[in-house]
Amino acid sequence: MFRYAPRRLQVLAHNPGGIPAALKRNRWTYLLVPLFLLSMFFHVLWRARAAQLIHANWAICGLFAGLAGRLFGKPVITTLRGEDVTRTRHAGLDSLILFGCLKLSNRVVAVSEEIRDWIRSTFPSCADRISLIENGVEPAFFEAGESRIINAGQCFRLLYIGSLIPRKNVDLILHAVGKLGRGVDASLIIVGDGAERPRLEELAHRLGIARKVKFTGQIAPDGIPDLLSKADALILASRSEGRPNVVLEAMASGLPIIATDIPGVRELVVTQETGLLFPVGDSDRLAACIQALASNPALGQALGGNARQFMIERGLTWDNAARKYHRLFIELTNPEKSAASLDK
Repeated sequence: MFRYAPRRLQVLAHNPGGIPAALKRNRWTYLLVPLFLLSMFFHVLWRARAAQLIHANWAICGLFAGLAGRLFGKPVITTLRGEDVTRTRHAGLDSLILFGCLKLSNRVVAVSEEIRDWIRSTFPSCADRISLIENGVEPAFFEAGESRIINAGQCFRLLYIGSLIPRKNVDLILHAVGKLGRGVDASLIIVGDGAERPRLEELAHRLGIARKVKFTGQIAPDGIPDLLSKADALILASRSEGRPNVVLEAMASGLPIIATDIPGVRELVVTQETGLLFPVGDSDRLAACIQALASNPALGQALGGNARQFMIERGLTWDNAARKYHRLFIELTNPEKSAASLDK
């Protein structure tokens, strides 16, 4: 990390939802943005002098890394994620930032096919420098799939993992659980924290489902595989996503996914194959998806098995992702070695 203000004022990127959530929560934090960007740029310049290659994540970081790369003659790789594309579609400034990042980066990595294809069609002059390297998961999630605890007619166990911020639409999940018929015995564990938590806890009480809902707060990453192994379905109700890692982790664990039908998700979750999709903001359809899985355990097991097989067949592990990045690093820093390896 880098300092951009007195420690007690460093509140831009340290809470759930990151900078966008911080700006919405407190308008005065806009005053910190210039200091944050300036400090980040100087730190990139400082580190770039002794580097062989600069690897940035997100478009704004890629823009600064690209400027530093041009200044010091260093190759630059930028990895773009879903929020880069989402913001670009709605704001002209973000579009300029992304275009500058694409022009200044030697290679740009997209983490999903949807992101890659959108960038190529929107910025065709940069299409030849776009690569696809999908995110992976740790072996612990595949191991969780091997030790799954099958639900034998007990309470249907729903799981949400993520930040408690408006974009994640967690209140929709609570409304859907509140609409389940009396014949559906379901519980919901909400893992994560954020500014929305007090409002969501109050909503659960108001809907009369507080006894069915457990808010755990943040949980250490090594505790997530165990949670997934004990759940019956993962729910994602977001209005927008890139390629959510939690979905990949749940699929590797053999869980069926119930998620909004949005780009970045639908290339992972196929209705009646690896999960169930519902329209953004439709709590009735979400409740129907929950009821469909709760009343038919065999369907959930089949969808979860298909999801796990998808992850295995695509080789979506961090080891495979690291090998692809390594090849890209060698290509840019040692072209002769890269060419020799291709000839073998």
